Amino acid sequence: HLENFDIDLVVSGMQHLRLSMGVKEFIFKIVLPVMHEIEKLSLKGTYSITQEHIISTIVRDQLNQINLANEGPNTKRFALATPDGNLHELPIMIAEIICHANRVSTNYLGASHPAECLGEAVNAIKCKTIVMGVISSAQWNYEKNIVPYLESMDKYLKNNVKVVLGGGREVDFPEFKNIENVKVIKSFEDFDKLLIELK
Repeated sequence: HLENFDIDLVVSGMQHLRLSMGVKEFIFKIVLPVMHEIEKLSLKGTYSITQEHIISTIVRDQLNQINLANEGPNTKRFALATPDGNLHELPIMIAEIICHANRVSTNYLGASHPAECLGEAVNAIKCKTIVMGVISSAQWNYEKNIVPYLESMDKYLKNNVKVVLGGGREVDFPEFKNIENVKVIKSFEDFDKLLIELK
């Protein structure tokens, strides 16, 4: 359907799947495989950037319609965000749904936060864990930017926090004053396991 730009049929097919299966099953068996496949086909030139954007928009809309409980004290909530210049919001949207499916409550802060602002927000909401989507893009380079970003954010933090970096890789992280632990998660499956182990 996407190949023929039959957008309504893509939407109805995706909606049917969302409503007829569990949340995690929808994420892991439909959303992630579809996104990976479309990305591959787009890189090959089989699908255009527009077709890739169409599927991203449809997926975003379907994710927005998943409504799971988000209860629990702020201190136990995970803050979800991306660093300044990183506009990839879909991964942290998916991470939030996986959190809720595992009964982990969240404060969803959105994409592209300057380090100072994110530090201040985390102080205000008093959360102890920050989950950040850090996939490199044309606007944001993980290897070059992640350590300076975390060092800058660390200066503004007033409490100890843990940082989970989704989509990054291990680099030589320095000692921080308030960031007590940086954990790199390579896949959504690994993130799901981490949340299950919290219980």
